[in-house]
Amino acid sequence: MRLTAIVLLFFIFSTISLFPGESLPEYEPYDADEFPGWTKDLRRAEIIFFGTIPFSFFYTSFSYDFYRYAFNDFDRTLAPALLGNKTPPIRTNGEKWQIIALSVSFSAVFALVDYLLGQPWND
Repeated sequence: MRLTAIVLLFFIFSTISLFPGESLPEYEPYDADEFPGWTKDLRRAEIIFFGTIPFSFFYTSFSYDFYRYAFNDFDRTLAPALLGNKTPPIRTNGEKWQIIALSVSFSAVFALVDYLLGQPWND
């Protein structure tokens, strides 16, 4: 244990430079034409895609659980956790992968719709 701590401290302190390096170049802001338009669109789509995944996963999970609950004549043992069921039913691996695939698909559709709706104003 003591040897491990000594080795760890050695590696931590060996990465610290004892001599100052060169100064960083002066900051220059990006120009308006520095990046092509498609890279800006791609970055916006990426932000929207990854930003909507948690929301689409939540709504897809709840919708799936509520559908299963309603399809089985509102059996209290199959109620979603948001409806007060303390022990929600366990999903199979296939159900989990379906929910993940639907969530990712919905997020991709949201990003595509945002791109298509924003196209006329991107000139």
